[in-house]
Amino acid sequence: MSLSEEILHLYSEPGIGATYINTYGELNIKNLVEKYRSLNESEMKEMLAIVIDFSKSFDLSASYLSVGVLHALGQNSAVEEAYQWAKKQDDPSHFMHHYEIGKSLADYYTKES
Repeated sequence: MSLSEEILHLYSEPGIGATYINTYGELNIKNLVEKYRSLNESEMKEMLAIVIDFSKSFDLSASYLSVGVLHALGQNSAVEEAYQWAKKQDDPSHFMHHYEIGKSLADYYTKES
């Protein structure tokens, strides 16, 4: 499995809302952050590019999971880019509300060990 395929898999498995322990994508964010931290520098850049692209996606789950991951990784400028993108959409608050959920989940579930 390529790195991009593995990352896509981490966005979808486990399914959001499928279990009580992954109601909002908590495990997806945690697993994506852990994956990033396990990569070498070039792989980190590749994964970061994918996550940044997804943060500005109309797929709401992909975008808020991505903002959560970016927030957990301290990628503040990428988080701000996502918010700026959201502000240009028909219903910016729809995205921004979910971004806040993603950031809160990241704060809780991805604390450094």
